[in-house]
Amino acid sequence: MSTFPAVTRIQMQRESVICLHSSGASGRQWDAMAGPLSAQFEVLTPDLLGYGSRAAWPIGSPASLTEEAQALAPLLDARPGGVHVFGHSYGGAVALQIALRWPSRVKSLTLYEPVRFALLFGDEETAEVGDDIVRVGRRIAMSVLSGRLHAAAALFVDYWSGEGAWDAMSAGRQQALASRMPKVHAEFETLFADRVPLAAYSRLDMPVHLLRGDRSPLPARMVVGRLGWQLPNVEVTTLHGLGHMGPVTHPSQVARALPAWLQPAAHDELVA
Repeated sequence: MSTFPAVTRIQMQRESVICLHSSGASGRQWDAMAGPLSAQFEVLTPDLLGYGSRAAWPIGSPASLTEEAQALAPLLDARPGGVHVFGHSYGGAVALQIALRWPSRVKSLTLYEPVRFALLFGDEETAEVGDDIVRVGRRIAMSVLSGRLHAAAALFVDYWSGEGAWDAMSAGRQQALASRMPKVHAEFETLFADRVPLAAYSRLDMPVHLLRGDRSPLPARMVVGRLGWQLPNVEVTTLHGLGHMGPVTHPSQVARALPAWLQPAAHDELVA
């Protein structure tokens, strides 16, 4: 059986960009942005563990950022010249894990609110905000472990997208997201258990572009702030009017904020 992740390959180009999706989504999250990017790059949009074509995640089974990175290693092995990595939310956390593990293989990082929540713990200025996201994660965990997957999904969606976002979803989308909540729960737990110290990020000397929305929940915005202070070759962009799901809800606006090395050839091809 192949160990390669399920990917969408869109026209081989000089360089490759791997796009890593957020919690509760799949590689299809990138459909609107992948088309324009493919004019310049080989675009890979793998499903992370537990999503899309991957096996469903059992309730209570732990996740690991190291295992997530290792599952993507064949994509890097097949591209010895290195890759650009674009990650959103949990996908951004995995992107950082890849860079920490194999820095020579990563040409650049572009990260929209990478949720390395443990960076908020143990610091007087951020500990209270860290406690807030832990409380959110624990509420979701209680619902998942008691089998109330729709309740867990409602908490998750309304936290990241605003109150009422869950009720606005179609029944089909609600069912699909509810079925993924065991993996979402596992992701929260591995993020809370993360032991990579803030100082470790100072060793990542590839170009990094961090993006955040000014309407995103505070924990996600503060993680970007902590990373922006530590990374040695970084630019931080705040997008006005966008929330945590900006790459999904406003792909054209996010595309316009991408660094020069990832600028798509034609933004007007994106779905607004």
